[in-house]
Amino acid sequence: PHRRGKAGATNPGADGRMIMIEATTGLADRLTKLKRRVWQETYTGIYPAQKLLEFDEARHAEKFRRLIADPANQVVLLREDGQDAGYFVLGKPRPGWTGPPISVNALYLISDFQHRGLGRQVWQEIERRVKQAGFTVFGCRCNEHNERALTFYRRQGGVEIARESGHADRSEDQISLLFHLE
Repeated sequence: PHRRGKAGATNPGADGRMIMIEATTGLADRLTKLKRRVWQETYTGIYPAQKLLEFDEARHAEKFRRLIADPANQVVLLREDGQDAGYFVLGKPRPGWTGPPISVNALYLISDFQHRGLGRQVWQEIERRVKQAGFTVFGCRCNEHNERALTFYRRQGGVEIARESGHADRSEDQISLLFHLE
């Protein structure tokens, strides 16, 4: 039900779905500010406090520019009510993960936009993109201590296929999930 508009945006239809904008390198700074906020909201109490305090915006912006420039990745800015609400990254799995051919490498909504059904809308778009890329299986890795995200992924049909836990740095504890499309 989406129509393509200017600047690669996927515009909402009459059903009021959120706006999904295909990121260009010019959006790297906005994405970085979103990432800082969602990391603070999501990982306080999970990641070491120093890791959150030392968030290097220049380094993360450069990382976003590299992700956006790589045609194997889809980086999408999510907007709702005229505000940046979150983002997702879909593409080749991160280095070191030899699971599925395509993976959700990031999916974040800031807290103001959670528990409103928007995550499900975004997930449906991710599933559509996975199918469009010709795949019926995709993966996602999630911090083991991020219970809200794990609950969401399991509701979307995610099945745990691997767990790396017990690290001194809890940010390294990861669960790998696999999703199958019909």
